[in-house]
Amino acid sequence: MLQLLPVKLWIFLLWALLISVSLIFRPLFPIDETRYAAVAWEMWISHDYLVPHLNGETYSHKPPLLFWLMTASWWLFGVNDWSLRLIAPLFSLATLYLSALIARNLWPARKQVEDLAPLVLLSLFFWNIYSTLTMFDMMLAFFVVLGIYSLQRLAYAGLTFRRWLLLGVAIGGGVFSKGPVILLHLLPVALLAPWWMDKQKTNFRWQQWYLGLGLAILIGAAIALSWAIPAGIAGGQEYRNAIFLGQTSGRLVESFAHRLPWWWYLETLPLLLLPWVLFGPLWSGLRKVSSQDAGIRFCLAWGLPVFIAFSLVSGKRLHYLMPLVPGLALLLARTIDEIQDLHRSKRAHVIIVAVLAILGIVLALFPWLNQIFQWRPEFSLLSPVWGEILLGVSVVLVFAKALDLREAVLYVCIGTITAVLMISCGFFSIKADRYDTSIVAGKIAALMKESRDIALFGVNYHGQYHFTGRLEQPITEISDSNALHSWAASHQNGYIIVTYGEPSKAALEPILAYHYPFRGQNVGLLSAKILAETPALESMLKL
Repeated sequence: MLQLLPVKLWIFLLWALLISVSLIFRPLFPIDETRYAAVAWEMWISHDYLVPHLNGETYSHKPPLLFWLMTASWWLFGVNDWSLRLIAPLFSLATLYLSALIARNLWPARKQVEDLAPLVLLSLFFWNIYSTLTMFDMMLAFFVVLGIYSLQRLAYAGLTFRRWLLLGVAIGGGVFSKGPVILLHLLPVALLAPWWMDKQKTNFRWQQWYLGLGLAILIGAAIALSWAIPAGIAGGQEYRNAIFLGQTSGRLVESFAHRLPWWWYLETLPLLLLPWVLFGPLWSGLRKVSSQDAGIRFCLAWGLPVFIAFSLVSGKRLHYLMPLVPGLALLLARTIDEIQDLHRSKRAHVIIVAVLAILGIVLALFPWLNQIFQWRPEFSLLSPVWGEILLGVSVVLVFAKALDLREAVLYVCIGTITAVLMISCGFFSIKADRYDTSIVAGKIAALMKESRDIALFGVNYHGQYHFTGRLEQPITEISDSNALHSWAASHQNGYIIVTYGEPSKAALEPILAYHYPFRGQNVGLLSAKILAETPALESMLKL
């Protein structure tokens, strides 16, 4: 297959297939994607591009770069949801190509690694799933990789101001993406340069290296402060304290609601390695690689200190490790490249693809199995076509002989992307209505146009209706029963967004103006007048 198209084009085509199918079959995903779209929407309608807002309140949890890019896409293509959902995937694509450049510079004598690295990265389940999500982590990963590339060029091509400036831009872009955490990703590898740098460079100017590093940090800080200072002034003291003090320290030290034991990342590491834990040449090559290789040391300096630091912090989420995944892919590609046996290379992909074929069989038989085991009624609606497609592609790949190791890795990449797409298409073909907020948001928008007030009771509002409904007014949040009754009594022309469980469904739904299933629960619009006249209804609502 590599005779038909070069690796770089295969990467683009597979990336485009992954993103296109996701755009077609999946709605904006609540709560994160809809929330970020809502912040950008309020920025768009208010023309306030300095201080982000959510539901009329300042939003300090994330820096503004993603919101700016969303509004820029609307300026180019009009207000829509597809262009904002392309932003994170484009950063993913850029990171794929940048990882190939890093591989070329790390191992110039091993030409194959340059092709293997982006293919390995794209085939990691963790990476290609997050490549389709509109989140900040993919943007941060790109700027981390850009910073890593600039450090690499500084070390081996010369200490020039232009390269220090590139590092400063990467730091500034990372701060604009997800805050100062980018320094945690870049400073360890920069400070450990005496360890990973090729020992042949005996006359390296270390004083200039560390002075230049300080200069790059100042450039990055200047870029970030060019927004943060005026935004802090405009947003007020609470917002100013949040963006300067609360964001990174709060997430790393207090960790909010993501408290997990120190070994959690270690035990989830096999998930990050899927599907490559099943790739035989990886384990054979692992016995041959050595820290004598400067490229191996470079990748270890990139990943190990940050992995240890994140493990020691109580707050943990899997996507926090996203900026480390390109470095992991480089290590995997270099390890796989140790295998020079052409015969083994031709069939190296078979085990992984055979497992995907079995997965296809299970997916095709899932509706029939559900009838036997009675898991969930909606599973019977799953079409076997998704499993049949995965099975068909896997069978073709099983019987295909790779010409070399690169082609075997390409086959794995095709198989894993097909598996992710078929599973997600099957899931959303029966569950999309539970994640699509646009219909109920349209109802809310229609009520607001009738000058009816809208409140939400019992749960935090994350903006899930604002962009999908193109709302231009805030929704009142009510957190306790006393406030609920007070609001209902004084806004009897209004409606309350309520959440309720299955036991209350039969009693509540006949009196709701509208109701729909949302994720694992139910959401409805309840008239404030009806609630004021029937206080007993409150016991059926979820807090």
